[in-house]
Amino acid sequence: MRKRSLAITSVLLALAAGLAPAFGQDLKALEEGAKKEGKLNLYASMREDEAKPVLDTFEKKYPGVKVDYFRSSDEKLASRVLAEAKAKTYNFDAMITSGSWDIKNLGMVLKWTPPSASGINPDLLDPDGMASPVYINTNVIQYNSRLVAKADVPKNYEDLAHPKWKGKLCLEDSDFEWFVGLQKSMGKAKALELFKRIAANHPAIRNGHGLVSDLVSAGECPIAINNYGNQVARAAKKGAPTEFVAINPVVTLVVPAVISKNAPHPNAAKLYVHWITSKEGQEFIVKNGGRIPVRVDVDPDPPRLTRGLKLQVSNRLVGKELKEVQTLYRQVWLGR
Repeated sequence: MRKRSLAITSVLLALAAGLAPAFGQDLKALEEGAKKEGKLNLYASMREDEAKPVLDTFEKKYPGVKVDYFRSSDEKLASRVLAEAKAKTYNFDAMITSGSWDIKNLGMVLKWTPPSASGINPDLLDPDGMASPVYINTNVIQYNSRLVAKADVPKNYEDLAHPKWKGKLCLEDSDFEWFVGLQKSMGKAKALELFKRIAANHPAIRNGHGLVSDLVSAGECPIAINNYGNQVARAAKKGAPTEFVAINPVVTLVVPAVISKNAPHPNAAKLYVHWITSKEGQEFIVKNGGRIPVRVDVDPDPPRLTRGLKLQVSNRLVGKELKEVQTLYRQVWLGR
């Protein structure tokens, strides 16, 4: 995996070098256009305390462009955008959230690829060129390192079906893509049979990956059947007694940026998407937010969040498929 990444990096950097003059001209035009617009309406799900230093850095780098930040959940952001479109009161310029895929699928976003895309892992790119990867969420097993002895650390999902974990597991209530991803890699029948045996240990079902991470860190739940890798790493950096186990292939969710077809400030939107996916922007969100980057020339912190892992990119579930998966998820984990 490491050798492959280095090879990809060399090719992409060579390509970027050859196109540098054209990219430079494009960026200059974007900067000038963004300054004339003077504003960017950004919708995202990143917490305000994490987003503020990112936005402050962007505004400092591009003076004259003020960011108006609106934060909410994936579902609420998508609903807001749909309501705006229905009323023809278009407000959002760019959106960064898992729900961006939903907006893209509705044909509401601009087809545009930032110059910075030359450095993004090609496995993560949108084949339609309408969504630009900003960060990824890897799905891992989280555990409390004080409560789980080294000999008992799960080596695979099968270990979680052992009766000793009865009443000691927890799970987020909407990890649908992870749920489907394991069915694809293991085979649906085998995966569902395993899920049901793990469910016999009566895991506590909670809402929010941050909350699940806190519960494991506090010892209220020794093991989370699934959580995001960056959530575990963030807690560990703060001194929490928590670690993770990544099981290959690691189900991976891409969180992209999209730009509205009716953006009131299109140049500012493009400039921000380019910057946040550039090496500088990616290094910043790793350092300040602990996010897992999408570029081949930027490592996460710690690097083992992706190094040596086989990432299995999962598609966003929508419509009938999503409803069917939600129903099955609740049947397996909640018994209803």
